[in-house]
Amino acid sequence: MVNKSYLKLLSFQAVFFLLLFFHPSSGGESVIKNVLSNGVTVIFKETEGEGIIAGAVFIKGGSFEDPEGKKGLTNLTLSLLLKGSKNFSAYEINKVFEDSGGYISTSVGEEYSTIEFALRTEDFQKGMKVIKDMMFNPLFPEEKLEMEKRNVIAQIKAKREEGFSYAFDQLRKEMYRGTPYQYSPLGTEDDVNSITVKDVRKRWKELLKGGRFVVALVGDLSYKDAEVYIKKVFGALKRSDYRFPIYSYTITGKKCKTVKREGAQSTILVAYDAPEAGSKDYFSMKVLNGILGSGFTSRLFQELREKRGLAYAVGSFFPTRINMGRFIAYIGTAPEKTEESVKGIVKVVRSIEKGITDEELKTAKEKIIGHFLLEHQTRAKQAWYLGWFETIGLGYQMDSLYPEEINKVSKHDIYNVWKKYVPKGYRCVIVRP
Repeated sequence: MVNKSYLKLLSFQAVFFLLLFFHPSSGGESVIKNVLSNGVTVIFKETEGEGIIAGAVFIKGGSFEDPEGKKGLTNLTLSLLLKGSKNFSAYEINKVFEDSGGYISTSVGEEYSTIEFALRTEDFQKGMKVIKDMMFNPLFPEEKLEMEKRNVIAQIKAKREEGFSYAFDQLRKEMYRGTPYQYSPLGTEDDVNSITVKDVRKRWKELLKGGRFVVALVGDLSYKDAEVYIKKVFGALKRSDYRFPIYSYTITGKKCKTVKREGAQSTILVAYDAPEAGSKDYFSMKVLNGILGSGFTSRLFQELREKRGLAYAVGSFFPTRINMGRFIAYIGTAPEKTEESVKGIVKVVRSIEKGITDEELKTAKEKIIGHFLLEHQTRAKQAWYLGWFETIGLGYQMDSLYPEEINKVSKHDIYNVWKKYVPKGYRCVIVRP
């Protein structure tokens, strides 16, 4: 059992740490938003420090736009951006950022893609030159595509060997049935194998439009000094508007799917309907998730691991989505405890109808806000959150308002969000030996 005095000490230390280290660079003050004539949204926050600037370029449109038979196309397209352009080899692209003590990377999710980077402010002009060449003069070399395809297929195969990843990919098919969200951004082996350079060029052309781009920058540079380089790169995009398409699949009824695979334990995931990012219920569900499955003090951990000894790992998560929000509880357990664990998860999630304590509410909020603030310790994360909030439709201002919105959530709000989504039913995947 976790000692309460120890938890209080940890809580005090966490608050002290936040006050000491976070305050100087926090908040949303001095954030500039500028929408360029071509539809690109620029978010810029000036800081004071040792001469570092970080950026997160969000491109609206992720793997949900991959066409049938070409699942994994967006992921391959973004990874190939770093493999060489007209004026810079793959080595030179990375060298510019790494020699500056920074990095450059790309990633793809279901709803958006990103280019992230950091470097010294004195190298900002050089970094922008590289990014512009990557964007407008990518080579997409055939040999690099084949290499990346092999790497992605290796990742897909590796996920099948890891219990949680395999279970989650199975759960996608159940909780997003009939929508593009049922596929992993990595795609499928057959689809990845079929992707050509022509497919990649076409996909990048689709993404390379002003209305899709949100460019967030945080660093020790004034917007006046940075603006000319920002516009040289992102001002060159073609003008366009973009609206996220709407997808819907409502979870009703109770359905469980069992999948057999080799291994020493069972992995169980249970998914419920949950609010989208733009819903008034979004923050209430964040706190509900904190109460049920975040950390050692959560109900799932205390009930299923501490009291009943069912779990190797247990918890829940509530990923933010523009479409089809989901609340997902999980447990890793011994095969002989599989059925008991499934019932245990469902029972703990249902226990919210009996009420929550003031202590649970307070603890959940502190964990959520504390994690959020600690995440902002680097300029890279600050840029990411500013761009992310703007991209998902909550506005960059939410970066400073988020703790306040979490603190507003009441016990009544939590019960209402639970009642609205959870009793409708769930989708369950059990992966067992």
